[in-house]
Amino acid sequence: MIAVVISIVVCLVAFMFVRSHGQIPSWRTITLFNKLPGPKDEPFFFGPIFKMIKMELDDIVPWLHNEFKKYDWYWASWFMGQPGFFIADPDVAEVILTNTKNISKGPDYDVLRKWLRDGLIHSSGEKWRSRRKMLTPSFHFKILDNNLECMNRNWRKVVDQFLETNGTPFEPLRIMGRGALGIICETAMGIELDDDDARCKEYINTVKSTLEEAINRVMNPLLKADFVYNLTPAGRRYNKYVEILHSFTEKVIKEKKAAFAEQKASGATDYSEIEGKKVFLDLLISLAEKENLSDEDIREEVDAFMFGGHDTTSTALQWLLMHLAENPEVQERAYAEQVEIFGNSDRDVTKDDLAKMQYLEQVIKESLRLSPSVPSIARSLVEDIRLPNGLTVPSGTKLSVSMYSLHRNPNYWPDPEVFRPERFSPEESKNRHPYSYIPFSAGPRNCIGQKFAMMEMKIGASTILRSCKITSPMKLADIKVKMLVVLEANVPIKVNITPRN
Repeated sequence: MIAVVISIVVCLVAFMFVRSHGQIPSWRTITLFNKLPGPKDEPFFFGPIFKMIKMELDDIVPWLHNEFKKYDWYWASWFMGQPGFFIADPDVAEVILTNTKNISKGPDYDVLRKWLRDGLIHSSGEKWRSRRKMLTPSFHFKILDNNLECMNRNWRKVVDQFLETNGTPFEPLRIMGRGALGIICETAMGIELDDDDARCKEYINTVKSTLEEAINRVMNPLLKADFVYNLTPAGRRYNKYVEILHSFTEKVIKEKKAAFAEQKASGATDYSEIEGKKVFLDLLISLAEKENLSDEDIREEVDAFMFGGHDTTSTALQWLLMHLAENPEVQERAYAEQVEIFGNSDRDVTKDDLAKMQYLEQVIKESLRLSPSVPSIARSLVEDIRLPNGLTVPSGTKLSVSMYSLHRNPNYWPDPEVFRPERFSPEESKNRHPYSYIPFSAGPRNCIGQKFAMMEMKIGASTILRSCKITSPMKLADIKVKMLVVLEANVPIKVNITPRN
C-alpha cells in the first residue's frame, strides 16, 4: 500500500513538472549547472523546496540572505527538477540584466498572469519590445511635469489624515496607499477618486490579498498547475480577487473611452487635439487603431500600470517613515533642507524645488537600498550566460536577482545595515559599481516609471516632513520582512505623527 502511495505521488509530481516546465533538463545542463557554487547536500530534483515550504514567509528572506553570504553572493540549486540561480553580486547581475535576449520574466510571475496578463510587467520577446517603445513617450519629462499639481494635492490629503491621528500610533500604509492610488488613477486614467470612494478601499485591500495568495502558490509546487489550483479554496479566492481588480479598471476605462468619443464627436480628430491634460489612458485609446490594440490590450496595460504605480510607491514611503523615525538626526537634517527651500511657506512643490532636494533624495535612496519596494526580480535564460569567473549558467535556468541582498553586499556597502544617506552623495557615488544599487532594476528591462516614482516620493516626503515629526513605537530590528512581490512587514507598521510649527 505504501509503495502504491509513493508511486502515485512520484507520478503526480513528475506530471506536474512536465506540465509546468515542458522538458527535463539535458545532461549538458545538469553538468554545467552542477559546477556552479551552491548547496550540494540537497536532494536532486527537489532541492530545498520542501525546506522552504515549512518556512513562514518572513523566514525566507533571512534564509536566502544567509545562503548568499555562505556562497560569496551567488549560488545555484535545483528546484523541482529545474535549475535555479540566485544573484546578489553586481558583476553577475550586470551580465544578466544587460543581456538583450534574456529579458523573459521567470515562471514565478505566471501566478499573476490571470490578473496582469501580458502587460508591460509580464510580457516578453517582441511584444514587450513593441509595447515598451509605444509606452515610453508617456514618461517624457514634459508629461511628468504636468503631474505636479495632482501629486501635491493628493499628498496634502495624506498629511491632513496623518494629523487627524493626534499623535496616536497608526498604520500609515493604508492612508498612503489611498494617496498613491489617487495619484495613479488621475495621472494614468484621468479619474479623480472621491475621498470616501469605496472602490478605492476595496482595490487597495484586494491588491494585498491577491499578492499574498500569489506568493503562497509560488511556495507550494503542488499548486503549480492551474486546473489543480482552481479547485482549491485558495484558487477560488484568488479568482474572486482578480474579478474585483478587473472590474475596477474596466469601469474606469469605460468612462474614459466614453469621454474620448464625446470629444472626438465634437470635432477633435486625434490625440493631440483632445482637450485638457493628457494621461496614460488617453495615449492608449488614441493608439488603439494605429497599433491595433484591443480592449483587452488596453486593460492589461492599465492593470500593470495601476499595480506598478501605487503599491510600490506607498510601500517605499512606509519604510522611509520607519527609517526617519529610527534616525531622528537624519529626519531633522532633511527637514532643515525643506525649510531652506520653502521657508515658512506651505506652497506646492515645484520642479525647481525638486532639483534642490539633494539630501532628501539621498535619504530616499538609502531607504530604498535597505528596504527596496520590490525585493527581487526573476528572469528565464533563453541562452547560456558566461559568468565573469568563466563558469556557464545554462539556458533554461530560472534566475533571481535579490535587490534585498545585493544592497547589503559588504563588498560594496561597508556596514551594510547602517542607515547612512551620505552613501549617495556625489563623492561616494562616483566610483560605485552601477549594478550594486538597482531598486528599479537595470538594463533594458528597468522600471519604465522610475522618474515618475522618484518625483512622487520626493513630493510625498517633502509634504510630510514640512508638516509632521515622525516617531514610532516600533523598532526595525523587531520587524521581519515577508517574501512577497513587494517588501511587506510581518506585522503592521505603525508610526506617531506630531505636528510641526
